[in-house]
Amino acid sequence: MLKIKTITFTISSALALSVLLLPKTITVSAKEQTVELTQKTYEFGEKSEYEIDSKEPTTSPAVTTRLGKFSLCGDISQTCTKDGFTAYEIADDTLFSMHFDYDESLKKAADTEWHLTDDSKKTVNKVELDDKVENGAILMQTSFDGKKWVTGTTKTNISDDADFDNENGINDIQLANGCYYRFIVAYKTEKKTKDSNVLFVDTSDYKYKKYADVYEFYAAYKEKPVENTGKKFYYNTTDYTKSTKKNDYVGNDRIDSKDPQYGWNLGSFCLSGYTDTGDTPDIYLKTVGNRIRLSYNLEQDINKLNGNADLEIARDKKGSDGNFQTKAHDMGHGELIIKHTDAEGKSRITEYSNYLEALAFPGADTNIQLFEEGDYEVHLDYAINDKKGLDSKTYYRTSFSFKIRNGNCMVYVFDSQTGAELANGFIAPNGFRIDTAKSEYPKLTITKTIINDTENGLVEDTRFNMPTNDGSVYTDEGIYTVKAFNRYDEKLGSTEKTVYVGNNPKIAAYAKSQNEKNPLSIEQFNSLIKEGYTVTANYTLDEPETNETVVPVIASTVVVSTEDIADTTTSSVQTSTDIETPEKKKSPIVQIICGVIVLAGIGGGAVFYVFKNKKK
Repeated sequence: MLKIKTITFTISSALALSVLLLPKTITVSAKEQTVELTQKTYEFGEKSEYEIDSKEPTTSPAVTTRLGKFSLCGDISQTCTKDGFTAYEIADDTLFSMHFDYDESLKKAADTEWHLTDDSKKTVNKVELDDKVENGAILMQTSFDGKKWVTGTTKTNISDDADFDNENGINDIQLANGCYYRFIVAYKTEKKTKDSNVLFVDTSDYKYKKYADVYEFYAAYKEKPVENTGKKFYYNTTDYTKSTKKNDYVGNDRIDSKDPQYGWNLGSFCLSGYTDTGDTPDIYLKTVGNRIRLSYNLEQDINKLNGNADLEIARDKKGSDGNFQTKAHDMGHGELIIKHTDAEGKSRITEYSNYLEALAFPGADTNIQLFEEGDYEVHLDYAINDKKGLDSKTYYRTSFSFKIRNGNCMVYVFDSQTGAELANGFIAPNGFRIDTAKSEYPKLTITKTIINDTENGLVEDTRFNMPTNDGSVYTDEGIYTVKAFNRYDEKLGSTEKTVYVGNNPKIAAYAKSQNEKNPLSIEQFNSLIKEGYTVTANYTLDEPETNETVVPVIASTVVVSTEDIADTTTSSVQTSTDIETPEKKKSPIVQIICGVIVLAGIGGGAVFYVFKNKKK
């Protein structure tokens, strides 16, 4: 029996098994949908046990009314076919549910029509039930290859609607790895063919037919990378505790040479996808894009452990975990239990019953969870049955723990009224809110500085420097600097955000300058203001304008003698102007203009002289 039970709520997971990826075809919007499924109907005789695996479905059943119909409800992002099965891609980190809509028409039909009757059998398609079929039975089965089916939740003597969800059979491990589902609805019908009565005893003749309505499909999360990426760590699963007595898997005896599991491993756990480890070996850091996963590789045939036909994983019908204080229940063939504790100390426990039979795929990595921040404890509880032993069952637990932390250590600030994200050094007249983007473990500090705008410039006064936390809101005027540190890895630097709450343009400009590559000190800022720098509408500093004075240039008459022209190597051309510009007022542009005017004057004088001599 497969059963998943979640205390508080279910943890989601991801990553598809390499051979069971959902092909891409028609894409539809991911939203809650209800899809009515189509069944295959198998018809059997009175003595049958609903052997659907050895019989073909019928195309013309004698009974045209079904006992009910199944529908699938969930966020379906794709629908296609896979290996002859209708396939549904389920939105990541969600679960679907199955609803059986019971139809009482068969139950209320007349005796002379085909109607529902009791079935005293306890077997359906070679599956032994705990109770009789009676007025009908529903079996939920799963498979990783569409061939080998494992029975999970069963319901017998049904007389009303039934639901299958995360509380009784559907879980994220199935969808993370891709899973085939089969729901079998088995029931018996009869029809009176001859009415007779002897001494008040009904001796009428009846015909009997049994039916199995079978609903099959495939479902998976969106396609994920085939292999676990990033760094990997394999847990030493040879570190078992055991007990030969029923004691809720709390035993701490060590395995010795007389133990059924001596010298071989059942399987191995692998944590992968993290970027680095923290300052202690049990802390794993994740960054943007990381998908940390825990996978399990089952190394044994659970019905022939270590190649020994006498050793098998036993079903524990009334098991519980003493450390996690779970209630006694049918743990099936091994149960995986994961406890997650968040930053606020709130814990949730997820139990995957019948894990080794239904959710572990021999010879392949079966992905268990997609891990977010928090503290995790993992237990795999199971029992081994030795068919030859006097004390036939030995109970085992392998366990380990780890912590996931965000290595990015980012912090964001948002306007407290509009909700808009604020850039570093931004102005928030209405105040701001701190947001760590769901990262629960960064160490946050905040410094508040009051700036007074006096006749002598800005004067700084630090009011507090203290810890803060995610979600804190600050509305009082001042300059705030928020710092985020990674408390689990000192090698990582801090992240800073500076925000000004208020409406003084000068103070806003100073606050914004703190985001520059070379932030201004308050003394430097005051000095620039004294030099004439002004604050723009964008809270930046604008340089003061330089007043250049351009004086008109008046060229004097140029006098050139004949002797001067003859002696070109030694003559000089003299000009005089009325320009009298202070040296500090000169600029390259003014000098160029003056030079052009002087050259123009010289050229004009030369032309005049040549023209005059020609006339002579």
